[in-house]
Amino acid sequence: MRAWWAIIIFAIISFSFLPTFYEIKRSVDLSPERSFELVHNYITDYNFYLSRIREGWDGRWTVIERYTNEPHNDSLIQEFYLLLGRTVRTITNPNEAVMCAYYAAVLIGAILLLACTAWAATVQFRVVSWSLFAFLLAVFASGWPIVVPVGTSWRFGGYMAWFTVVDILQRITFLPHVLVGQAMIVILLFLGNNQLVLQKKGNVLFLGFFALLLGMIFPPGLVFVGGAYFCSIWIELLWMQKKGGKSHMWAVWWKEHVLPRLVIGVISLPAIAYYSFMLRIYPWKQLVDFDQLHPLRVSVFEYIKVLGPVLPLGLIGLVVAFIKKERVMLPSITWILSWILLFGVFTFIPQQSPLRFAEMAPHIALAFCTIYLSITSISYIKKRHISVYAGVVAFAVPLLCIVLGMGVMYSSWLWHKDFVNQKVIAGWPAIPMNNYIVYPSSAFIEGIDSINYITVPDSVILGELVAGNYIPARTGRRVYVGHDNSVKKEEKLILAQQFFQGGMDSKNAYFWLKSEGITHVFYGPQEQEDGKGIDIVAQYPYLRQIFEKNGVKVFEVQ
Repeated sequence: MRAWWAIIIFAIISFSFLPTFYEIKRSVDLSPERSFELVHNYITDYNFYLSRIREGWDGRWTVIERYTNEPHNDSLIQEFYLLLGRTVRTITNPNEAVMCAYYAAVLIGAILLLACTAWAATVQFRVVSWSLFAFLLAVFASGWPIVVPVGTSWRFGGYMAWFTVVDILQRITFLPHVLVGQAMIVILLFLGNNQLVLQKKGNVLFLGFFALLLGMIFPPGLVFVGGAYFCSIWIELLWMQKKGGKSHMWAVWWKEHVLPRLVIGVISLPAIAYYSFMLRIYPWKQLVDFDQLHPLRVSVFEYIKVLGPVLPLGLIGLVVAFIKKERVMLPSITWILSWILLFGVFTFIPQQSPLRFAEMAPHIALAFCTIYLSITSISYIKKRHISVYAGVVAFAVPLLCIVLGMGVMYSSWLWHKDFVNQKVIAGWPAIPMNNYIVYPSSAFIEGIDSINYITVPDSVILGELVAGNYIPARTGRRVYVGHDNSVKKEEKLILAQQFFQGGMDSKNAYFWLKSEGITHVFYGPQEQEDGKGIDIVAQYPYLRQIFEKNGVKVFEVQ
């Protein structure tokens, strides 16, 4: 059976990578004036994670923020990506090394997540056919579809299409740290809700350090596991058989249910403490500031539609399992309850968007509870000798959900294929900007890459938002502004635009460049568009040109 699990997981991951394979295939059709890049998820965040991997390739052991120019202390935030970079230092080309590390991490993360999901399904459902059924429903659980006419045919659309983590095709091979974090959540919930596991001190210590690792890789995941454990200890108290008096019951509850999880929490607490401290200091505080200034607005009703049929079915299954005190279903029950609890809490607390907890893969637990509902319904129908058609319905409903999910996944692949086709033939603009997603011009990329050999590692480069987003990922140099993690990003963008528009007095601009520690100026398509044809060297005579190709220039501030 293990071989069949491996084959199924391989097939699902391969299909999830289909848009990537197709994009590589279409790269030969790209105009020579365009530079091919295999962007994963979204261009700004993709370059952000690549910049962290690049730091590891450069030989660093701790992370610095290369998307801002202010001096600051290094940290362990996003250390996961930096360590990925250290694993590929033998590859001499940094851009190839960084990309290989990223996609290898995506592949490994996807395998881990699906393997852990398959293992969890076998734990919850001992019958092989039902465990396979539960796994497939967890993979293909989709939202309520929207039928969209396309030419003479039609496809399935969906709600919140802008949110990648809910895309049934993309969530299988999502961001590496999220995939690894979700796999770790599955392990912690299923082992941490197993009394046989918790009875051994060595297991508890292992789970504690495992939770600590989760907290460093995926901090919201540790908060989520903590919420699930909180739900577990109270549910177990409600389920306990009252033997030997109340004092005995409380003692058993504390020793067997509360204390082991408390130990896990104490061991993992340094991760929360570290992030709590570091996120009060710039530039790391910018991670919190951005969420507070630009919260992800979400309609609860639209999110309910995103979860689709497994939400009502799974919640009914949860209630049935709770009433029947099904201990084997405790991991899924607490998974769902923690997700609801934290989603509700952070709807009113601005420190974190509630949509962060959509990354906790609630569809897996909802799928498991849906299958439990089917099994329970069929068993009830058999015992009561109810019509055989009722049993067929109880089996057919989750099966239809799987078939529907397959249709939604196939439609998602067709949408991605159309997107790649449009991207290949796009002739404008020269670079991806202002919500236009294109392959960047070859001149732009060559200009960015030139920074590798015409500047020193501690240089600070001034450019507009797009150039600033690429430079740390492709060169390892710091920029003045280039990502949401740039401190005072909005203010810096205004000043950068004012500089390139020629709106600064030459002398004031010089003192501004020096006070910000800016050593070089990148002058590409976006910067030229702001300048509208001005002679930037005549405007700022202390700029010495050190690179030029097809209109893209790099200047040194003398």
